[in-house]
Amino acid sequence: MTKTGLHRDALIARLSTVVGIPVVPFDEDGEVDHPLLAALVDRLIAAGVTALTPNGNTGEFYALSPDERRAVLSTVTEAAAGRAVIVGGVGLDLGTAIADARFARDRGADAVMVHQPVLPYLSPEGWVDYNLAVARSVPEIGVVPYLSSTLIGGEQIARLIDAAPNVVALKYSVPDPVVFASVRSDVVAATATEVLWIAGLAESYAPAYWQGGARAFTSGLVNVVPATSLAMLTALRGGDPAEAESVWRSIRQFEHLRARNRSADNVAVVKEAMNQLGLCRRDLRPPSAPLGESARAEVRDAIADWPAAPPLHRAETAGVRA
Repeated sequence: MTKTGLHRDALIARLSTVVGIPVVPFDEDGEVDHPLLAALVDRLIAAGVTALTPNGNTGEFYALSPDERRAVLSTVTEAAAGRAVIVGGVGLDLGTAIADARFARDRGADAVMVHQPVLPYLSPEGWVDYNLAVARSVPEIGVVPYLSSTLIGGEQIARLIDAAPNVVALKYSVPDPVVFASVRSDVVAATATEVLWIAGLAESYAPAYWQGGARAFTSGLVNVVPATSLAMLTALRGGDPAEAESVWRSIRQFEHLRARNRSADNVAVVKEAMNQLGLCRRDLRPPSAPLGESARAEVRDAIADWPAAPPLHRAETAGVRA
């Protein structure tokens, strides 16, 4: 049983949904705007989002300081107030990942999502060792490794699952549905322990990954139009490919802008759309950068037919456009 009182199967069930990756808004001084972050989290939950990953890539994980990451985790957890499963993102060097995982556990997170190590010399065995060390440091909560390299195959994943009972899910982000289906099949054949497979490339890949056995997907789009992300989930759960395709077509241009140029503007496009809807400033931290005028116009066109954003529930909503 986890620290939060969730059994493994119950945690997997709650994670089998849209896993939203909240953006981190910055104020005019470039600092994290915690009141606005809390309001944005409340907006997501009010719209029906029930799983959140603070300190994910859409949350500019690598651009935040250690203190900022912990403060973001605390704000999101407190704002959620038990209304959503919290999966805190951790990573970087092993000592930092373990310390942040324990911090997340102590702040009430239900699980941690372990970013893929960024060292240029990642080895399959090293990936197993890294994730196993994090998992063993927080046996009370769930662990969700984030995998975006084809170097890691079914053999390594199965070995990790067997060695760490609290590994409850895999966030798989290789942009090849055939590779995903093959790796998952190898894991299923190699271990009797079931895990949840999460499509880590969001709504664009969710239909194809669903066919391969994923039963959840992450989302940065959810920050802009949570209803659309949830509509995709409903279509996939209901076995309605026509509706899933309709949702996919409605977001195709927006997601193309995010993926363009090796995802250089992934977060910038999300924040630009949120800025145009009056939800937050468009500011980002280097090495990301706000969009130029022509790209802003492309975002405007991509979201032209999307519903307007409801007002945020916080006192100081003025000044979010910049």
